[in-house]
This record gives sequence, C-alpha cells and structure tokens, in this order.
Amino acid sequence: MLSIVFGLIAICLGLFGMVKYWYYVVDVLAAILPIFLVFGGFVALMAGIKNTGLKAKIKSGNGAAAEETGAAKSE
Repeated sequence: MLSIVFGLIAICLGLFGMVKYWYYVVDVLAAILPIFLVFGGFVALMAGIKNTGLKAKIKSGNGAAAEETGAAKSE
C-alpha cells in the first residue's frame, strides 16, 4: 500500500515538473534523442548481422585462411 502512495506522489510531482519546466524537458529530449537513435541503430545493425549469418561466414572465412597458411608452413 505504501508503494502505491509513493508511486502516485512521484507521478504527480513528475507531471507538475514537466508542466512547470516544459522547455527544459524539451531541451533534454532534444539532447537525448540522437543518442537513442545511434544506440537503436547499432542494436538493429547487430540484430541484422546475426540474422543473416554474416558473422559466421566472416569467422569461417578467417579460419579457412588461417588453416591454409598453417598448412603452407607445415609443407
């Protein structure tokens, strides 16, 4: 019960702060938005690479090249 009361108080204070200091809120959002876009783009890129199997091809390609050079040295 106590957490509900504190949650409601926090929501009220947060809404009051957003209304009273709206221009500061907009400034913060304008500053944070590019960071979120870069981070979200990076996550999407990594998810896309994982789904295409490109990472496995790169690893197997480098492994095959290392095996060939190792085989050439032993001969």
